[in-house]
Amino acid sequence: MDRDKLTIMDYVSVVNEISLSLKVVGTLRVPFFETIIILNSSRHSPCAVTKMDYIIGIDGGGTKTVGMLTTDKGEEVAKTQIGPSNYHVVGIEQTKNVLVEIIRKLTEDVDNTALDSIRFCLGMAGLGREEDRNIIERICDEIGLGKKRILTHDAHIALVGGIGKQAGVIVISGTGSIVYGIDPYGQDARAGGWGYLLGDEGSGYEIGIMGLQAVARSADKREPPTELSGMMLNKLALNKPSDIIPWIHAANRDEIAELSKAVFKAVEMGDKKAETIIDSAAEELILAIETVVRMLNFTDTFDILLSGGNLIYQPLLADKLSKWIERNIIGATATLPKHEPVYGAVLLARTLQ
Repeated sequence: MDRDKLTIMDYVSVVNEISLSLKVVGTLRVPFFETIIILNSSRHSPCAVTKMDYIIGIDGGGTKTVGMLTTDKGEEVAKTQIGPSNYHVVGIEQTKNVLVEIIRKLTEDVDNTALDSIRFCLGMAGLGREEDRNIIERICDEIGLGKKRILTHDAHIALVGGIGKQAGVIVISGTGSIVYGIDPYGQDARAGGWGYLLGDEGSGYEIGIMGLQAVARSADKREPPTELSGMMLNKLALNKPSDIIPWIHAANRDEIAELSKAVFKAVEMGDKKAETIIDSAAEELILAIETVVRMLNFTDTFDILLSGGNLIYQPLLADKLSKWIERNIIGATATLPKHEPVYGAVLLARTLQ
């Protein structure tokens, strides 16, 4: 088959070499500019688009993979979601299978346009590390992707999607946690993101673990009674504190992180121990924010994006960070995401020439 005549149904062509004019962001060669135009999110009829350049953005996570196909102007053509694609979670072969499937789903209705012009960006946890990026590069080559592509980490696409430009800082507190930023000169920095065994301070996982530890300490009379005892046992359908031991050995980190909701609820009930746990989470995230901002050079106003379930859906923690940012970081404004991370992947891919 003549590669030059292949269409979107035959293979997806994306490039792994970015133009020499691009600035370096950390170890990634990605295009840098101050402002990225926000996508036009209106649906675009596949029947109406012919002989156009296309963009594919993918947010590859440990629980789900979200993909979006747009025109070169940012008009949404297709969007789909399937299972996890992080190879640390599902393995290399399954990562390859998921990427093939999501690209097939995104492009199945636009089979009349050649793919050499498609621009592609994949954001996935771990792709800030060279060894992980090399593995995903090989997968992309094996499934027939071309070279017009950006492979970057999930915090990067979340930042760009959340504020619509690259210069800024993102604070993520979900199951895990990380703070990541890029300044107007293209320099990037990060703090956290070490995973639940080494870090994830201020994350849902750590809040959940500290809640369970509070129950254990209270059961031993090492600490005063806490509302967390009854709330945790009820949430887990357990009868007594010692039942937590077999439960936690069988639980995964997402299940433990889910317990953070009980800690936030206990704060609303006035529980002092729960308040201490949330204060500790805020202090850890603040330390990471301070560290990242100190390593970067922001000479003008900039956004600090609050992202992840514990900041988007828990006003208590978000308010603590927002107030601290306003008092202590000159020129910074705390904000919530404007768009989901997959938009950030599309916006980054749009910068490829």
